[in-house]
Amino acid sequence: MSVRPLLRTLGLAFLLGACSDTQIVDPLSDVPETATLIRTAETAGLVRVTVPQPDPGIPAYARAFPGEKQFFHNGEWLAIPFYRAPSAIPADCNLMTFFHFPGPGGPGAFATPILIKGFYFIEPNAPLGTFPVLAVSTGDAVPIWFVRWSVYQAAMADGVVTIGDVNAMQPLRGIATTFNETLKPRTGDHLTVITASGKLADGRTFDFHVTHVGDASRALRINFGR
Repeated sequence: MSVRPLLRTLGLAFLLGACSDTQIVDPLSDVPETATLIRTAETAGLVRVTVPQPDPGIPAYARAFPGEKQFFHNGEWLAIPFYRAPSAIPADCNLMTFFHFPGPGGPGAFATPILIKGFYFIEPNAPLGTFPVLAVSTGDAVPIWFVRWSVYQAAMADGVVTIGDVNAMQPLRGIATTFNETLKPRTGDHLTVITASGKLADGRTFDFHVTHVGDASRALRINFGR
């Protein structure tokens, strides 16, 4: 899986000038390929755990929240990838909190199956709840919705966005038949790379890519076909 789509296809890319001859530098040049990250984790002796068995996966529904400013938008459209079925999200769940952990009130996000599969790497004997060092996931029926960024911004002004709020935004609902995600979730070394394509409910195709390093998207593409 490559994290360096051609720059000419990107909806958003920061092109940095370098040297006196104004040479263009690839803004993703310091982002390792997924295969390299996997080899590094294996060499370090980290434990590989598969998802959804034996681990049920991330206890969250959708990735569009303030943590590391993970709002993947091109100024017009915001992409919302869903890890679990939107229809299964509790009406009172605040998507801004991202996680929905199990507790006395129930199993949280684990009440509904995760829609991706893959694996993650973590230190041996890491305490329960420790974020993985690296997680790699794929899917062939992953919901990705697109809403107007300005509308989403207005909705989250009070710090709360529910699935009902998102439905009210009249989203373009898509299903990614190809979905690849590479995630380094730890603060200070955060990386999110998602490449997905599929079809919208209206029959058009869509293409989405983001490379989000730290708290900024260095590359982002949202395209809709006919």
